[in-house]
Formats: sequence, C-alpha cells, structure tokens
Amino acid sequence: MEKTLREIKKRFRMAMNGIVSTSMREKGMGYRINFGLTLPLIRNIAESYTPNAELAQYLWKEQIRESKMLATWLYPANEMNPDKAQQWAEEIPYPEIADICCMNLFIKLPFAIQKASEWVTSDKDILRYTGYQLFNRLMMQNRYPDKTVEENLISSVLNQDDREISSIRIAALNCIKRLMHRDLQTAKHTADIFRHISETGNDRQKRFAEEILLEYEFCKDTLFPTQDK
Repeated sequence: MEKTLREIKKRFRMAMNGIVSTSMREKGMGYRINFGLTLPLIRNIAESYTPNAELAQYLWKEQIRESKMLATWLYPANEMNPDKAQQWAEEIPYPEIADICCMNLFIKLPFAIQKASEWVTSDKDILRYTGYQLFNRLMMQNRYPDKTVEENLISSVLNQDDREISSIRIAALNCIKRLMHRDLQTAKHTADIFRHISETGNDRQKRFAEEILLEYEFCKDTLFPTQDK
C-alpha cells in the first residue's frame, strides 16, 4: 500500500501545474497540497489502478486535492454503505470535490436518492450543495425521485433563506429545472408552486421563481409540446 501511495504522489508531482494550483488558492481553495492537475489527467492515473476500497480510503484521508479526487474513481461503489457515504460527504472540503464525488461515486450508489434527499435538508452548507448536485446527476440519468421525495426536494428550496450562499442557490435552481423535465404534469405542478412565490416573495425569491416559470414555458413549448394538447 505504501509503495502504491508513493507512486501515485510521484505521478502527481510529475504532472504538477503550478499556475492552476496558484489560481485556485487565490480563489479561496486552500488545500494543504494542490498539484493543479486537470480531471482528464487524474482519470488517466485512476485507470492505472484496480478499484480498491482500502486504497481509496487512504487517498481520501490525504489533505491533497488530487488524492481526494482520485479516491472517488477507486472506491468500489458496491462496497460503500450509507454510513461511509455520509462520512465522506461530511468530509468534503470544497464544492469541486462534491461535484467529483457525485459524478464518480455517489451516483452509483443504490441508496443515492435517499442520501440526496437527506442532504438537501441538512444545516451544513456542503451537504446541501452535494445533495442538490447529486439529485441533478440522478435526474440526468432519468432516475427521478418518487412523489414524497420530490415534495421534500421542492420544500428544501422553498425554505432557503436570504443568507443561502450563491453556489447552493444555483445548484438548487438547476435541480428544480431538471425535475421539471420529468413530464409536463411535474413541470406544471412545480410552476404552480413557484407562481405564488413570484407574487408574494421577496426580491430574491421572485427572481428564483421567475426562472422556474420561464423553464415551465420551455417545457410546455419545447420538451412536451404534444402533452399540452
């Protein structure tokens, strides 16, 4: 294991991009170590190794950007249980790691919808962001939530306050738009909820609702024109 870890770190160093790592640090991503590798490079490294939960866990514990990303490719999804998924989600340091976790690992978990539903109602910023991004990924694969979870998702957005950080608001907006792509009935139901907000909410809520209403017009006229007859 130690030999493999040393080999991986050597490959990170050899591919280091100082310009990228400096730029990310200036934007507030203060990893202890950041080699600035691109996703294609990290994916190429991942392809050199057989997925292994123990190796992935070692990599995840490292305070190194590329190690955490690589871990998401190498942890076998069929070996990750809900408790381990929860642990990883709570340890995510930045949104870009959340995105990679959702794309490479969480999306493959049989309990992904359950976890996404839990996370969007969390009081922790990174969990809410991860939950919305995971829902987005799931629905891109036509893995839509049932009606109970759907209502929980919409409620989580309606309950956002004005202090919600912008990355979470954007993730939530994209998530609701994706939900509306399920069918015209869902799109109309969602639009009806937010139409009320567009009339009674504060300025931020009204802007959010207006985006949803515009998406409904897109769904009605472009995605499901025959269903509106």
